[in-house]
Amino acid sequence: MKKLTVPVYILAVILFTALPNTHCLAQEQISGGWVSAAATKPEVVAAAKFAVAEQAKLMQKELEPAAAKLRLVSILRAEEQVVSGMNYHLALKVKLNGTRKKAEATVWWQAWNKETPYTLTSWKWK
Repeated sequence: MKKLTVPVYILAVILFTALPNTHCLAQEQISGGWVSAAATKPEVVAAAKFAVAEQAKLMQKELEPAAAKLRLVSILRAEEQVVSGMNYHLALKVKLNGTRKKAEATVWWQAWNKETPYTLTSWKWK
């Protein structure tokens, strides 16, 4: 019996070190990395509404006033990233002068910046 103990122990060590580490199979959040966020999350909805309103303002500066009417239809996908505050990357469905379009926006939010907590950092038409 003693002769089997050492080989069984060695075999057990080999098997347990060779098996994948099951706690690593779940997606771990990388500090500063993007993670999925629910499109219905209040913070995501607020960021999306801000992005559309801000883009509408920018478009009205470039065009005649009231020439571009932009409205949020839905949030298709959302991701968030912890930075000095929070970044929200949003895939949006909007209406531009009655025509449905898709856009991607990135909004930076800083809770402690009471005057302007939101900043639209990116807007791309798709």
